[in-house]
Amino acid sequence: MHPTIKPSLIALILLPGQVLAAGFQLAEQSATGMGRAFAGEAAIADNASVLSRNAAAMTRFERTAFSGGVIHIQPDVNIEGVTRVPTVTGPVTLDASAHDIADNAWVPNAYLILPLNEQWWLGLAATSYYGLGIQMPDNYNAGHFGNVSDIKTVDLGASLAYRINDSWSLGAGLSAIHGEGEVGGTFPSNNKIAKHLKGDGWALGWHLGTLLELSQATRIGLSYRHDVNLTLSGDAVGTDLQGRTFTDTGSLDLPLPATAELALFHQLTPSLALHSSINWTNWSKFVQLESELDHYGTMHIKDEHWEDSWRYALGLTYQLAPQWQLRSGLAYDRSPVPADRRTISIPDSDRIWYSAGVGYQIDRNLSLDLGLTLIDGKKVEVNETMQLRPGIAQTTSTFQGTSEGDAWLAGLQLNYLF
Repeated sequence: MHPTIKPSLIALILLPGQVLAAGFQLAEQSATGMGRAFAGEAAIADNASVLSRNAAAMTRFERTAFSGGVIHIQPDVNIEGVTRVPTVTGPVTLDASAHDIADNAWVPNAYLILPLNEQWWLGLAATSYYGLGIQMPDNYNAGHFGNVSDIKTVDLGASLAYRINDSWSLGAGLSAIHGEGEVGGTFPSNNKIAKHLKGDGWALGWHLGTLLELSQATRIGLSYRHDVNLTLSGDAVGTDLQGRTFTDTGSLDLPLPATAELALFHQLTPSLALHSSINWTNWSKFVQLESELDHYGTMHIKDEHWEDSWRYALGLTYQLAPQWQLRSGLAYDRSPVPADRRTISIPDSDRIWYSAGVGYQIDRNLSLDLGLTLIDGKKVEVNETMQLRPGIAQTTSTFQGTSEGDAWLAGLQLNYLF
């Protein structure tokens, strides 16, 4: 038998990343960086949150440094379209529009940098690089393509940095990544649960970085975070070819792709700095999905064939007064999902970031950062097809429509030097 849990497993990893980073990636690791659209993050090193992008930049800190904060994500993703579903009397066309389907989220973070001596630094970090959620309305006519998806990840990292000389530093680290997800889908005719999956898991990752300080005014950062396969194990509910509900246990490998960043920082004048980043994500490794159910064996889920994505960011920092610093940034984030691979669960599109931020130096050791970003996603067409009973053409259902989304992000962060 071939269980029809397939759409829910797909939905577990195909989350509505349209209004945030490409695919199902999160870029929001600090309020400081968000205020400049994360332009130059691997090179700036203005507080401990640089740990999220480049461990080598820890060597710029002479004292123990702490940064901690939270970012609130308020997306607005809307689906407009129709679904065509089979019935005993023939196919029928139903409205499949849904509004405000992406969940709001809070993304916390914390970073600590400890200088050990004149050549070695230790860093500890807690943040998230992947996750989002989607919730379709009750009685959604296209719920068989996925009506609920939720995933959360936590990345706990430890890093070391070594200063080779006054101009060159290296960094490396390990991450323990925990993820959990819950997804489901419903039959189009009666809103009955057709499939459901809930699971969690741990994985280990690693990252490298280097910082080249060309002068007191100019530095270049380069960082790399290796790909990870996060295995999510848990309980599954589905239906067999006879329409009978079954329960099972199983697992699915969630691919977390490799990423790299090249960043430049240049102090143009005593008050004005220019910074930029080019980010690469190895989404082309995301070719297909396969699940392993304990009693139903290996099951091919879906061919993906995504493409590598690129992100380009440019930012400015202006020292308005000794206590006040202004930030701004603009970024263009390309989608890794080809147009013919979009789904309701991830109608991913290119997006533009518009960011602004402010920093306030409360005293010699304590500072406060605020960041605000608007992410504007393009309106895209979505066309999706599935068979409610795999292998039976008469059970084919389709979705045709469009998706459009944007998001507001607001962040707060405290920084302290000990």
